[in-house]
Amino acid sequence: MKTHRNHLLAIVAIGLVAIGTCVSRTAAQSSSARGSFTLPFEVRWQGVVLPAGDYTFSLKSAASPAMVSVQGSNGRGFMLATEVDQKRTNQDSSLTIEGRGSTRFVREMYLADLGLHIHYSIPKIPRNEKELAQGPATTEHVLVSIGK
Repeated sequence: MKTHRNHLLAIVAIGLVAIGTCVSRTAAQSSSARGSFTLPFEVRWQGVVLPAGDYTFSLKSAASPAMVSVQGSNGRGFMLATEVDQKRTNQDSSLTIEGRGSTRFVREMYLADLGLHIHYSIPKIPRNEKELAQGPATTEHVLVSIGK
């Protein structure tokens, strides 16, 4: 009798874990956002070069792989995230931009309303260029406006 009860409890536990996983995936998939930002300088984002200017974006889903569509006066691009974290912070929505010399790369987009940190890959500096680098990498933040 005790074995039967333990077996039943194990089945119930597995069912609850499966339901919890589905609910968290559904919540992440339903996360969508639209907004805008203004770049004061040229930026590289997932291989796309975005000149200084005004841009709009849309995120249809935070499910992996999260894709952000960006549109500006010079066309549009689609950026695939390398990682998405869901953790609220006391920051405003922003793009985190890493600068090396005169080149800047988007490293992260944080959407405060959703608590989403969307990470992007940036190119690695070749070993021979590290020695020639003119100082450490810089980090800048560009505010992002979220539309409802």
